Amino acid sequence: MKILQGGAPKCGNFWLYQIIQQLLERTGYDTSTFIQKQPIYKLAQKWELNYPTQASIDMVDITDLQLSYRISSIFRMPIENIESYLKQTNHVWTHSPICKRSPELLNLFDKKVYIVRDPRDRAISASKYYTSEYMLKYYPQEETNAQRYLEKHFEELMLEWVWHVYDHVRLSREHNIHIAFYEGFLLDFQQELGRLLTYLGVDLPQQEREELQEAMSFSTLKKKNPKHLKKGTSGYWMDQLTEAQTEKASIVAGPLMDFLGYPSGKDQPMNYAPEPAHQDFEQLKQQIIAAQQPLYQS
Repeated sequence: MKILQGGAPKCGNFWLYQIIQQLLERTGYDTSTFIQKQPIYKLAQKWELNYPTQASIDMVDITDLQLSYRISSIFRMPIENIESYLKQTNHVWTHSPICKRSPELLNLFDKKVYIVRDPRDRAISASKYYTSEYMLKYYPQEETNAQRYLEKHFEELMLEWVWHVYDHVRLSREHNIHIAFYEGFLLDFQQELGRLLTYLGVDLPQQEREELQEAMSFSTLKKKNPKHLKKGTSGYWMDQLTEAQTEKASIVAGPLMDFLGYPSGKDQPMNYAPEPAHQDFEQLKQQIIAAQQPLYQS
């Protein structure tokens, strides 16, 4: 079974990767990776990366012009032969948005899992990550304060999320992409795990499911990956965003957040909708564009 996992940056991708790796291990699949077989791997193990296992993960970038594999933000090489690449791995991670080459790659995988997270929490998390010591070392920038970064780039972060998520959800039926929810794993891990197991066509005894939940708890993972994992909660945007930012989020992403069942106001409980109310994505696109019109008015 070949699995491609995707998601916009800072949407719970690392957590999803660990869960899928555990599922592959517990159901007898090979979890060795392509990158572990490359000459660069021995050297990369000595690099100061963001978390201990980062050098061993098969991460790919997909663009109109090229497929490439990389190690974190430090090393990148083109994939000359994708079929040969896939023979050496069962689990690949990408942050890439949908492009012209995406359908070609999606068709090569048996299963595709895409993780979604409330974009307001994601924007806060991304701001902290992009101003972290690790990122500033390899991608230095003038703004080093997370709060000021959020203020400057909030609209940009929201727009990135909207079209990244919209395109994957739009293609989910055509390419059999399973939409997983970060909040699902937080609020009801067993239910979200059950959805994932059903999609993958594998089963685990109840005891192993409970063991997996403990192994994948935020507190357990944070002990092993303190630099990468920070909060492990949902809905903290309700306390941290300004009224202006909350309004901007609604303008940029309101229709898509509604479609996914996320709360629109600060006085509402955290929620999400694994089964959207409709599949009319052209209608949804027009709603998003209409909501965003104030962004382009002088």
